[in-house]
Amino acid sequence: MSFTQTVDTSKTQTIPAPFPNTKGTATLKVLNSDQSLGPAVALLRMEPGAEIARHVHQRTTETSYVLEGDFINEGVCYHQGTEYNVKPNTIHGPHTTKNGCSVLVTFSYPSILDDFTLA
Repeated sequence: MSFTQTVDTSKTQTIPAPFPNTKGTATLKVLNSDQSLGPAVALLRMEPGAEIARHVHQRTTETSYVLEGDFINEGVCYHQGTEYNVKPNTIHGPHTTKNGCSVLVTFSYPSILDDFTLA
């Protein structure tokens, strides 16, 4: 029995970010959604001017690492190489970008798709 999983991301479907009140183009590529293999992992891509509304994860810890571009959370700009964490039940956002960005996001369970409420 194998305890590892390799994901060929070229074969992973990119979906529109399923968050209410998202403006512009924001997409997710879910890389891991199997709780037995660790945290939920997704690649978030936001095109220039996109916005994800202010929200809260009531039970989920969020850890994000900016791969490229400018990711703006609550008016603070995070550039490539920046990592930040959000504890459960902490209102945050909106998430915006001026020039576009890619962010690797991990979530404890329940994952982001199960624990997202507008604030």
